[in-house]
Amino acid sequence: MSNSASSDLPEIGRARLLPHLPRRTLLMLGMGLLAGCATTPVRRVTRLPSPLWPDDSLLAAAPTVVTPPPAPLPPAPPMTGVIPRSSWTSGTPDTRNIDPMLPVRWVTVHHDGMTAFTATDMAACKGRLELIRNGHRGKGWADIGYHYVIDRAGRVWEGRDIRYQGAHVKDNNEGNVGILMVGNFDLHTPSMAQLAALDRHLRVCMKKYGLRSTQVRSHQEWSSARTACPGRHMQSKMNGIRRALA
Repeated sequence: MSNSASSDLPEIGRARLLPHLPRRTLLMLGMGLLAGCATTPVRRVTRLPSPLWPDDSLLAAAPTVVTPPPAPLPPAPPMTGVIPRSSWTSGTPDTRNIDPMLPVRWVTVHHDGMTAFTATDMAACKGRLELIRNGHRGKGWADIGYHYVIDRAGRVWEGRDIRYQGAHVKDNNEGNVGILMVGNFDLHTPSMAQLAALDRHLRVCMKKYGLRSTQVRSHQEWSSARTACPGRHMQSKMNGIRRALA
């Protein structure tokens, strides 16, 4: 019988065919067979399957998520003696670029610092207000920067809605009411009617928000401002205004 046929025989038959092999050799052959099973190389996958991308038609059909602009804040109660902004402009603030007003702690007085302005008629004052608002919108601001505007006839106009933070003092707009006196008070003086209206309106604001006269400032009195606003002819009156308010 050939050696190749002996592999099909039972274990006892193979032992009889190999009587001449020492027991130690047989043991070594058995361990070699066991070791071969334990070290059988593992097949490794070197190429990973490609990702299963979704069908393009499904992507095209996916709905587009649009973030709506913030809802407008509830209207503030009108302040006594103030002409509403609806009387001089139909423009609305960009509510996507505006913050709600924080508790009021300051009032700041300004002039517009543009060309000299001495007109007192309603039409001219409305035109000046719209000019200022468009200028501020052109800077990328949400609206006119001041909350109230006082013209040379002593009328007080509503500017930016008091529900929203103003844009009139660099780094200090939070909780700060901005009052604009129309005119350039480096070139001319404020009118007596303007000053009287400013006094009245400051008293209304101080009572409404629980402020002291020391919480009324001019623009240039803020260290972050670096400006001549509200002009030398208005700045010279600020200490007298505060003394009267106190």
